[in-house]
This record gives sequence, C-alpha cells and structure tokens, in this order.
Amino acid sequence: MQVARPPRRPIRVLPPNVAARIAAGEVIERPASVVKELVENALDAGASRIRISVRGGGLHEIRVNDDGCGIPADELPLALQRHATSKLAEDDLERIETLGFRGEALPSIAAVAELTIASATSDAPVGRQLTVRGGRILADEPIAHPPGTTVTVRHLFEDLPARLAHVRNTRAEMAEIARVVQRLAIAAPHVRIALRIEDRVVLQTTGSGDRRVVLSELYGPTLASSLLPFGPLEIGDCSCSGFVSSPDLTRSSRRHLHVVVNGRWAQSRTVLALLEAAYRPLLPRGRHPVLVLVITADPAAVDVNIHPAKLEVRLRAERELGQAIAEEVRSLLARTPRRFTFLGATPAIDPVRAAIAETPRPYDRPETEEPILTPAFPPLRLIGQVRERLLLLEGPAMLLLVDQHRAHERVLYERLAAAHPSADDTVPLPEPLVIDVRPAYRDRFARWLDELAAYGFQAEPFGPRSFLVRTVPALPGVVAGPPELQDLGQPAALAPALLALLEESEDAWDDTSWRDRLLIQLACRLAVRRGRPLARPAMRALVQAWGATKTPAICPHGSPIVLRVDDETLAHQFDW
Repeated sequence: MQVARPPRRPIRVLPPNVAARIAAGEVIERPASVVKELVENALDAGASRIRISVRGGGLHEIRVNDDGCGIPADELPLALQRHATSKLAEDDLERIETLGFRGEALPSIAAVAELTIASATSDAPVGRQLTVRGGRILADEPIAHPPGTTVTVRHLFEDLPARLAHVRNTRAEMAEIARVVQRLAIAAPHVRIALRIEDRVVLQTTGSGDRRVVLSELYGPTLASSLLPFGPLEIGDCSCSGFVSSPDLTRSSRRHLHVVVNGRWAQSRTVLALLEAAYRPLLPRGRHPVLVLVITADPAAVDVNIHPAKLEVRLRAERELGQAIAEEVRSLLARTPRRFTFLGATPAIDPVRAAIAETPRPYDRPETEEPILTPAFPPLRLIGQVRERLLLLEGPAMLLLVDQHRAHERVLYERLAAAHPSADDTVPLPEPLVIDVRPAYRDRFARWLDELAAYGFQAEPFGPRSFLVRTVPALPGVVAGPPELQDLGQPAALAPALLALLEESEDAWDDTSWRDRLLIQLACRLAVRRGRPLARPAMRALVQAWGATKTPAICPHGSPIVLRVDDETLAHQFDW
C-alpha cells in the first residue's frame, strides 16, 4: 500500500505571537517556573527584600514585589520585548555574572498569562504600570510606586488547555513553588525573602547573610545543630565550601542537595554523582544528607547557557572539583558518630551546658590508666564492656557506645584494603589452612590465586579439590597484631569467608566489585564476635586501632559503629 505524500508547504517566518508561545513552552513549564524567573530578576536588580504571594497553586495569581533598583518608565515597554535585557553589558556570553541574561522571562510569561508590571526608580516621582496579555498591551498608566518592581501574573495557561490539564494539582504546585523559593533563599542568604500561599506565610528568611542561619530558618533548629562545615577548598580557579548534615539526620530524596555556583542555584551532574558515590556507603540505604555546596569561580570557567531554565551548569575543572569535594565530605561523614537523642528531646540551653562543664568529670581526675589517644577522637577514657558486645567510652561532654564487632571489622577491612603488603607484613600460619571447594569451583579459585597473593594470602593447589593457605597479611587481633589484640579472631574463619564468595554467581564474581566484597567478607568473618568477653588491655588496644582508621563511624557494610550520647541529651532527659 502506497502512502500518499503530504503536500509541500512553503518555508515562512512564524508570526511573533506563535514564536513567543513556542519559546514560553521552554521557559515556563509550570507556576514554579514563573516564580523562579521573577525572583531571579529581583535578585539581579539588587533587591534586599522580596515578597512572593501565590493563589490557586499559582494558576490564579502570582505576585512578586521587590525593593530593587526598578525600571525607568521609558524602558518598561522594552523590558517586555523578547531578547531585551540589561544584563549583558558587553554582549559577552563567556562571562555571565547575573542570574538572567537571555531577555526571555517577561515576554514568555506574557505569552501564556496576563502580566501586570509596575515599577519605579528612586530618581522618578512617579512610576509606570503596564498590563500585557498575548503580546498585546491592555493598559499603560502612571502609578505611585516605591522604588522597586511589582509583577503580577494572572490566569496562567488559561489559553493553553493541554498545559493547564497537567498542572491542576494545586497542592503539588504549591509544594514545588516552596522548593524553588527555598533554593533561591539558600543561594541568596543576604536577601530577606517571604513566601505567602493563600495569605499564609509558609517560608520566611531574615536576610542575615549567614547561610547557616538561613538553613535554620528553612529547615528548623534541629538541622542547624547537625550541620558540619567543610572547606574552603581551592581547586584551580574555584573556591568551594559548604555544609553537610551529620549521619544521624538524613532525607529520603536528593532534593536537599543544593549546589550554588556564583550565587546561582544549579545542578552539576558530575559533581553530584561524585558526591553521592562518596556518601552512599556511609549512610543507610536510600537516605541522603542535607548538603549545601557553595562554589565561587571565575565566570569564564562556568557555562550557564546549557539549559532552557538555567538549571544546569558546567565547570571547567568539574571532575577534579567534584573529586576533591567528595573526598572532603566522605572524610567528614566517616569521622562523625551518630548522635543519640531521646524522642521529643531538644538541645539543652547554654546555661545547662555551662553548668555541666563546670562540674569535675572522672576523666579529669588523676588515674593510673592513661586516656586513649587517637587521631579521630578527643582523649577517651575506657569505662568497660556492656553486655559483652559494646565498649563504653567517656570523652569531653559525651559518652560513646562502640560496637566491638563492627569496630574490629573496620580495622581489619582497612588493613586488607591497604594492600599490597610487603614480605614483612605477611605472616606464616602455624599450620597451613586447608580449603576444600566443590569441583565446579576449583578452576574459579585457581584463577583467584594471584589476586589473593596480592593481599598477602599465599595459597596453592593441594589435591584435586583442595587448596592450602600458607600465609596471611598481618591482621590486628587475628595474627601478628598487638599482643593485647591477639586471638580476638581466628584464622580458621578464612575458609568460610572465601567459600561464601565462591558460591556467588559467575556474573557477580566476574564483576570488579568482588574484590571489595571479598575484603568485607574476610573482615566480617575474622572480627571479634558479639558476646565475647574482652580483657581490659584488649579493649584499649581495639579502641586505639579503631580510632586510627579512616572511617571510624561506619563499618564496611555501611552500618554505624558508634553512638554518641551528648551531655545536652542527658541533661534534658534527667532534668539536670
């Protein structure tokens, strides 16, 4: 069956109103897009106060008022023309220093809604107000208006029924508007921003200029007390700093990962992917931190003109930058114990903290037993073993509960991961360890011998289905470790660990991640078990070795090793 060709149509230039609606479809996707564009215009105008009012999920009305520099009366009609802007002084797209630069926001909004803009400057006695719809000016009149600009958008998408049908969920649109304003407030902590939805204030910042204060205003005081600062880092022509929430305060989505580049809230996919890869092993499955990353860079090193809504940026040294930040965040989270708080507990006020600080503590008293000194923690005093599974330690203004199995597991894992051991680090077993494998796995294990040798395990075939392991790496608490740690684990546990890896599917075994799984299996099987009573010298030696690891807060499986109970929590609970 032959399909008839459609008739050829001549090439023509689209009418301005059609072109405007096509462009608006890229810039204005939903009511939150209108809010974003108008608030960014206010920030570019140097506003110190921005008020946003929304009705009907943004479909009925959006109003944004600012106290910026305003628009002169004779330039106001020009501001509504496509590609008219005051933000590119030299027409230089290589050094963009403002949030907007395309001159598309106002005409795009006017193409899909009724837009009223009123503005005045400080040197003019009277301002001017224009009302536009569908590209046509409906009203033009003088108006008494303080310096600054007020933009009111009504009947959004009323002439676009297909678009309107997709944004009728008022609750979802209000939530998205609140998220957009939250991001803009984080990017501009020096500006006082207020959001009212249906005449109710849902978000407000004081414009203090302190990003930590803004985060407290947006997320609440609980987050502010859990923020861990990092940086500044200097990487090439970029400077970075920020905050990340401690491991005990996480969220179920990535929406709380904020990247601010030269004052612009934006996404850098490479940086965010590297960050997630860094914190993923340190947090529970499916959880993400609250993170604010502030990057200051030479404008020439940042490309912001890659997304219709300017939501993405690309940086010149993006991968190097991401790797440095990811390592900083990983190290910070890895060394931060999770805090214990009672349900309903709130931090104690400063006078309580001061009263506790003035009371002599046991670890300050002269003792024959010296404090335990480690790189990861302040001086710690060992109190003892709890239920033959936890070590109880006392430090300045806190108690630490340490899982003895997971702590030893972390020590062994990092010792194994530090391969390749030298001959001096390899310890011969008193008796070779015999590992029997099923015939189907013999060839697989034989291919594994070189990799095992690289980690200090010298093994060789022994008969048709057995192998002999003659040497192992020096493993604290298993073989050739400190005398106090000797015999915490047993070398015989090696056989079950290796066999567990062999029994995985061929596809999983061939994957490069099997090496890390091998080390995790070995560390888990060899570590001291829960329920094992420990002598005091062994406890001290274990704490010393654990405190010297790179990631003392999390075991290789991603579970917490240590729980911190602050003096504030105890003071609140006991009403001290």
